[in-house]
Amino acid sequence: MRTTLDLDARLLKEAMARARTRTKTETIEQGLRELIRATQRQRFLTMKGKGYGMSLRTFLRHRSDE
Repeated sequence: MRTTLDLDARLLKEAMARARTRTKTETIEQGLRELIRATQRQRFLTMKGKGYGMSLRTFLRHRSDE
């Protein structure tokens, strides 16, 4: 999908260097994947001890099924 974005050039350059990616698209996609993973981890941690009966292994298995 093509999209036009107005990005901070320095921020993108630093992200590319830290992520060791070669293209802007690759950098943004990797960043979005990491954001999704981080929010899923945070959601799981807030559920901990609330009786959901889900181990980390089960959570990760369900996450990879999506």
